[in-house]
Amino acid sequence: MNVNSMVISALTSLGFPVAANAYNGTDDEYIVFNYADERPALRADDMDLLDETTIQVHYFTRGNPQTNKKIIRRLLRTAGFTIQSTQEMYESDTKYFHVVVYAWIEGVIDD
Repeated sequence: MNVNSMVISALTSLGFPVAANAYNGTDDEYIVFNYADERPALRADDMDLLDETTIQVHYFTRGNPQTNKKIIRRLLRTAGFTIQSTQEMYESDTKYFHVVVYAWIEGVIDD
């Protein structure tokens, strides 16, 4: 299961950069996501068949994050993810609002 391509595909319609693990650009609004946990969810005949994966989606903006926070959650749900929790904070050192969405998905192992 390639979660990276699923997340990028789900969120690119927002119109700002979406990157796995790190973003090195200069945009004032962007998303970075990472794997928080990945583990086998189903075994049969001594083989792992399904993985469950939890990701963290980090949305950074200098503006009000409320509208896009809701859109991000909706887009992830549409892509098959289950939202586990959402956190919002303001980083005074960078002057960014930082929203973290924890999302979970289960799928067939393809590695």
